Amino acid sequence: MGGGSYRERLSTADAGVRDRSLQPAEPGVTRRAVEREFERYLSQFVDETYAAFDVAAVLRGSSGSGSRVAGKLLNNSRPLERHVVRPKLQSYQQQILDQLEPVLDYAAADASFDTYADEVLSRDLYWNALRNTVRGDRRDRIRERLLARQRSFGDDLAPLVAADSDDFWTAVTESYEKETATDIVRTHFEFSVPLREDQNAFAFELTIDPGEVLGGLARALPTLDVEFTDEALRSMRRAEQQVIPSAEADVEQAYES
Repeated sequence: MGGGSYRERLSTADAGVRDRSLQPAEPGVTRRAVEREFERYLSQFVDETYAAFDVAAVLRGSSGSGSRVAGKLLNNSRPLERHVVRPKLQSYQQQILDQLEPVLDYAAADASFDTYADEVLSRDLYWNALRNTVRGDRRDRIRERLLARQRSFGDDLAPLVAADSDDFWTAVTESYEKETATDIVRTHFEFSVPLREDQNAFAFELTIDPGEVLGGLARALPTLDVEFTDEALRSMRRAEQQVIPSAEADVEQAYES
């Protein structure tokens, strides 16, 4: 079916509640296909972020008592990437996948998003990286933006989750016009948007145990905590430049076949 995104077809009065007639009685093949395809693109995004990540730049930016430890690690950045950076990025990947579950529950349910908001927020990568210094109205505004982003994702996924097909791309072409599918990719695969909107509200940090990374005499060195928020944004933007065009090409191919 065409006619724009599911969100656009909701009336103003019913913006938070879906018509049960459009939804399957229980999670089905299409939902599992959505999960698999999202994980595939997310894995590509994490791989590209890792490839673009410059751990040396992060270490050079560290200062104070940890600078001596950073200097030691700079000479051994490859083990640091394998033992610290990649596991950190993989933990973020799992957070995003965990958050997808309540978002898909909302997409498939006849219920207000408020029913799922607390669970969605508790699994939000950015909410969990919010600085303790962010309080009051600013904290509330960020909370609402993060929830609105996930509610929009759920709204856009609703017709796909409801589709009667066991093939992901068949379900996509039956559920959306090509322009709508492309817009969904461009909107929801820009994972860096919250960080771009309010970069200094978040802190992404690495805890590095030199002994675990280097072994030997490095076990006598103190643990080093470094922030990599700037590098996270830079590397994510680079990853988006690879993943989004790839996903757009997949959309193009699906509608041509």
